[in-house]
Amino acid sequence: MAKRLPALAFLAAFLVSFNVFTNYRDAHLPRLDRVRGVDPLSQSTAGVLEGTGSAGAGVYTKWKHAEASLTAAVEGAATGDSTGPTARADHTAADSTAASAAAAAAVSTAAATGGKPAVVLGKLSGGQASDPHPYQPKEHTEFGGDVVTWGETHLKADARACYDACLALVDSKPACNVWVYCGHEGGCHSQPHRACWLKHQPRPDNPVGPGDATNPWTSGAMVAPKDTSGDPGVHRRFHVVVTTNANLYQAWQVRVMYYWYRKQKAAQGPMGQMGGFTRVLHDKADALVDEIPTCVVDRLENEMGFVVLSRPNAFKQFFEKCPEIEEDYILMAEPDHLYLRPLDNLMQGRNPAAFPFFYIDPKGFPALIRRFAGAHLTDEEIEAMDPIGSSPVFIHKEDLRKVAPIWHDVTLKIKRDPEAEKAWGWVLEMYGYTIAAKIAGLQHDLRPKLQAQPPWDKSIGEFYILHFTYGNDYDNNGVFTPGKYGAWRFDKRSYMSSIPPKKLPPPPGKCDNELVKRLIEMINEASANLPNWESPLSWPTNQGRKVLGERRSPALALAAASHWTTRSEEAPHWTAAASLARHGQSAAAAAAASRGTGGGVRTRRETAPEVEVG
Repeated sequence: MAKRLPALAFLAAFLVSFNVFTNYRDAHLPRLDRVRGVDPLSQSTAGVLEGTGSAGAGVYTKWKHAEASLTAAVEGAATGDSTGPTARADHTAADSTAASAAAAAAVSTAAATGGKPAVVLGKLSGGQASDPHPYQPKEHTEFGGDVVTWGETHLKADARACYDACLALVDSKPACNVWVYCGHEGGCHSQPHRACWLKHQPRPDNPVGPGDATNPWTSGAMVAPKDTSGDPGVHRRFHVVVTTNANLYQAWQVRVMYYWYRKQKAAQGPMGQMGGFTRVLHDKADALVDEIPTCVVDRLENEMGFVVLSRPNAFKQFFEKCPEIEEDYILMAEPDHLYLRPLDNLMQGRNPAAFPFFYIDPKGFPALIRRFAGAHLTDEEIEAMDPIGSSPVFIHKEDLRKVAPIWHDVTLKIKRDPEAEKAWGWVLEMYGYTIAAKIAGLQHDLRPKLQAQPPWDKSIGEFYILHFTYGNDYDNNGVFTPGKYGAWRFDKRSYMSSIPPKKLPPPPGKCDNELVKRLIEMINEASANLPNWESPLSWPTNQGRKVLGERRSPALALAAASHWTTRSEEAPHWTAAASLARHGQSAAAAAAASRGTGGGVRTRRETAPEVEVG
């Protein structure tokens, strides 16, 4: 066999070189993927509201890794940049030549050493893997971003032609680094068939935008995607920390959340990454301390009419007053989060990871950002800031310990600044977190698949969390009626001073939103299995309710006799329809309702015993 290796090396080099010659010869010919069809799809509410031309009601997408054509040893072998569509043929040939040289060298090395080839080649595809601006269309996805070229009248024959148009502007200012194409013959919402939108995102390797199986758009980024999965292993186990106050509205939400946390943790098994759970209650102790592991902390003395200010204060006190957790990682959460599946830690290394919000746009407020984060920041540094809030966020506990006091102080400064309060309103605490992260030197990886937000998202797909912050309205035929009360509706704000009844009616049969249907199913299952559903803040008695946890102490009995706060941490519900700009433009701060938080008395944490979850 050893005698045959030189011959095999020659043959391998010849075959790869022949493939390169063929690619170069045929580079000018039409590619089959230029005429690939797009399946006709129904209109998606995750995209544009009729008549608005907006990029959608949120920045949620499910990122799918592009297939690599070559192995890591071959990637990056090519040199030179494409400057436009006409340069692509020569660039493709150069990529393939470099790849073939690397492959031949690997086989020759193996022949010389009598071993196996060091590199196993994948399918060559014209240098796609090593192309600095690969063509990687993602169907059913609508990337957001600042508009470089408006698409309503910018029509292209196919998705590849739209990509080529973006490639021609890849070095312009602003540069085109994402493109969005309508391949649906009936158009994409209010946009015409073949509309080609060219856009710019600050992180094209981690592009964001709505996407599910019903979305008619096809999108692509001009750089290879980052891996958005987290590191494996039980050593990456995380602890859920959710903040609440003590009122009925928060109580029923966090009970349903905790029910589904426990159920998904059990499904994940002992080697999973879901760890402990702590409710940080910044209010007087309530009856749920016997059901949900709880640490009671102090409420902010002066919330200035904005109860959400107590949220960063609660996280600050979590490290000052609550028992130390054994996990190294934390998932910052809110009560209106339901777990759709067992949840993995989506961090890579020490980098925190967070869900991006379309209405958090630091570059839209450069003067305010410099006022609170530092006058030295350049426009590029501001654009690269995290478009996130404080939840859901995966973060190492030592990094959160570092950033929490900064977040607390910055948020108070923002609230006291009339201009900043007017600009950021109900999302000022979210801006406080992203500014604090910048000051602390933390940048979060973006994880669009971390959270779905119905009704704008429709399919469960790859989402982990269902965030039920928006109202859901449908007529009797199951048609979505945004901005208008439907004959059927579910909005958590309907239950600010009461409890949702058991057996909530499902949406009309023709409703095509899988997530809305699942939301009702999840609430109904929890309400059917949780004890004392109708009065969760009543102290346990011997009249049928199973007490979870230790016997209440005299201090808790005293708290029970105190006046329970009924203040809600709820911001007014902003309909997405009122806040959407045209397709692709930055939207105003909106839809930031339901920011879970509360107040406190003292530190206390109890661990509820394991109970069977139905």
